Amino acid sequence: MAHTDPSKIRNVAVLGHRGTGKTSLVEALLFASGATSRLGNVAEGTTVTDFDEEEQRRGMSISSSLVHLTWRDCEINLIDAPGEASFLADAYTAIRATDCALVVINAQMGVEVTTQKVWDRCEEAGLARSVVVNMLDRERADFDQIIEQLREMSPGCVAVEIPMGSGPAIQGVIDLVHMTATTYAASPTGTEGDIPAEYAAAAEAARERLMDIVAEADDVLIEKYLGGEAITTEELIAALHKGILETRIFPVVCAAAGMAGLGADRVLDMIVDELPAPHELGAWTGVDSATGDETEITLHEDGPAIVYVFKTLADQFSGKINLLRVISGSLPSDTQVIDTRTGNKERIGHLMRLQGKEHEPVNELGPGDIGAVAKLKDVTTGDVLTTGTSTVVLRPVSVPPPVMSFWVTARNKGDEEKVVSALRRLQEEDPSLDVHREDETGDLIVGGLSQMHVESILERMKKRFGVEVDLHQPHVPYHETITKTVEAEGKHKKQSGGHGQFGDCHLRVEPLPVGSGFEFVDKIVGGAIPRQFIPAVEKGVQEALTKGVIGGFPVVDVRVTVFDGKYHAVDSSEMAFRIAAQMGMKDALAKAGSVLLEPIMTVEVTVPEDVVGDVMGDMNGRRGRPLGMETKGHTQIVRAEVPMAEMLSYAPDLRAMTGGRGDYSMEFLRYDQVPAHLAEKAVAANESA
Repeated sequence: MAHTDPSKIRNVAVLGHRGTGKTSLVEALLFASGATSRLGNVAEGTTVTDFDEEEQRRGMSISSSLVHLTWRDCEINLIDAPGEASFLADAYTAIRATDCALVVINAQMGVEVTTQKVWDRCEEAGLARSVVVNMLDRERADFDQIIEQLREMSPGCVAVEIPMGSGPAIQGVIDLVHMTATTYAASPTGTEGDIPAEYAAAAEAARERLMDIVAEADDVLIEKYLGGEAITTEELIAALHKGILETRIFPVVCAAAGMAGLGADRVLDMIVDELPAPHELGAWTGVDSATGDETEITLHEDGPAIVYVFKTLADQFSGKINLLRVISGSLPSDTQVIDTRTGNKERIGHLMRLQGKEHEPVNELGPGDIGAVAKLKDVTTGDVLTTGTSTVVLRPVSVPPPVMSFWVTARNKGDEEKVVSALRRLQEEDPSLDVHREDETGDLIVGGLSQMHVESILERMKKRFGVEVDLHQPHVPYHETITKTVEAEGKHKKQSGGHGQFGDCHLRVEPLPVGSGFEFVDKIVGGAIPRQFIPAVEKGVQEALTKGVIGGFPVVDVRVTVFDGKYHAVDSSEMAFRIAAQMGMKDALAKAGSVLLEPIMTVEVTVPEDVVGDVMGDMNGRRGRPLGMETKGHTQIVRAEVPMAEMLSYAPDLRAMTGGRGDYSMEFLRYDQVPAHLAEKAVAANESA
């Protein structure tokens, strides 16, 4: 089968805030194009893209889903990306894999938090965009107000359609490019005709605004426009397309996806007529893994295939399914490729297109196309595959760092290995998931963007891999140290027939500056302790330092000097001196003024200007030390040093304070002493975690 001409391909990410009807819009586009025979419903769990049980239970997208359709001889690949902030990593990955985006707006709610986030990420990526104002059939839907909000977000946002009527009384849409009206009954395909007289004035005013935006960036058009000459529909479409391609113009269209897919056919026309095809875009920028130099990949129909793996799906039965975007060349089934990251050879078996959870086999994916392949061995999300000799790799997609972590334990005894294996496979699917073993506590930590994010991952693990875990708040990795220099003697003497055990060592224990770690000094002279037993003394000391006297936490920043001792020619042994050193250290730590140390984090919080005061006040309540603020657009970045123990529940608290509009990240900075009046409480809280 010959591949599709790149000029006949559109790769579109469907983005927006949760609850804007993205999945319903995708469903309407599939139905209007004839790709499905019925219009699925999110509430009933019958949509093509939200096929996962967890998505159906929660009534929202959790993972991005790929579908395809054909409209006017164009092949359109759609990635329905989640809009909930907890799952934004998938939206950012979809932006990398596509050539343009539909940013969907709820006509009642307007521009929301995630709208701004995905818009900013599209801006950074230079991605062409269109805006779909959805849910225009709802009460209190206000198209004009939405347009004003969009202009504040970007002056390039301009309506190319306006609705006829509002709320449940909406009848259809007016096309400002062709100056025609499309009315809808109970079908996603409308009937085109003349603009009704009652909407003529509004249509003329809206078209005037459109002409202003489109013409001002084109010297020829602005001359004709100012000279009063008529601009043809073809000229307007060409100028609009050019402005979209250059990310100066963002056309706004109308839809009511839940109302039998009102406007869906017009959205499809806009995708085909105005949004860019793969061959129209600039080169992909990568790095040559052999030299480290920046390099570009341009689309060629001939030559070796260069393929980007933008998502990995983990399945208990099928194994891994890798979603592919062909950047250049053609990729046939049953082909050998090389992973440019590892240099390993992989066999591409049967290629397929995904329609939600359904798989449709294809013989070849051409340049610019999107598809999938199963059962690659060592390929992960972000890898580049090639049939040639290219050594280019792509920089990883920047995803939000985990902000909420939990300690997990296997619910059923003996499932520990299964839990770790399942979590690793789910981590391949979701790059914002953090799975690691805490060195000091031994806890298995699962971190995500929210408690809901972590819970959904664990629910997915239960459904797909049949293993369950219990969630616990993670232990804070406290340390202990000492404040005074002391000396102590450790003596181990035991006689029980035959050879006895004898070891005696004198230790001097002194504090070191924070961050110095542990030092062991041998000051034995005159053979008070034979040389062969000194390593045993050091080992005993180190073992004693693993559990301090306050809460059993590791003791750090100490120097231990062995300066005297005694031995017995027959009864002394390495074991005896090791035990003696442990005894001496326990005695020393009890006398050395032990104190508790806690990890201090550098915290960076990004919030709207109107809630900065609340956030700063909350930071003070968490024993935070402000480091300063910085303005970025309409937001403020607040920086502070805060104890880790005070940040364990910060994510939900910040969400409540800011109405979901705040973000934060944190990094370990140093250890500081816990105030004396809080030390006992901290130990008790950590023991109960």
